[in-house]
Amino acid sequence: MTDVHIDPYADTAGDRLIRTLEAHGLTAQSGTDRPTDTDMVIVHIEGGPEIWIADPTGHTDNPADAHPGWVAIYRPHADLSDEGEEEVYRSEGAGGFNRDTAALVAAVAQCAAARSLAAA
Repeated sequence: MTDVHIDPYADTAGDRLIRTLEAHGLTAQSGTDRPTDTDMVIVHIEGGPEIWIADPTGHTDNPADAHPGWVAIYRPHADLSDEGEEEVYRSEGAGGFNRDTAALVAAVAQCAAARSLAAA
């Protein structure tokens, strides 16, 4: 996995998603899965798990007005293994970027809270 540093003032769908996730108290960054060449937003969950988010074509650099939807995958072992991964959200962009992203963030926040490995 390679970290990709984005311009904080850029306005791709992925950039806007990262800012929205962070505004909701989640830690997120952009990244690329080299074996599949998938660009994604990675949400870090306390204790090590991650949620990987991209559009259905494996990209996050599309303009928000050309939003094709989101796919979010919970990865309990982050990038070490795909064992136990689970899809937590999938859409086709119905209702536009803002509505779809709000639904995605709600699903991701719920998943992150339920799957945190940190002691309560």
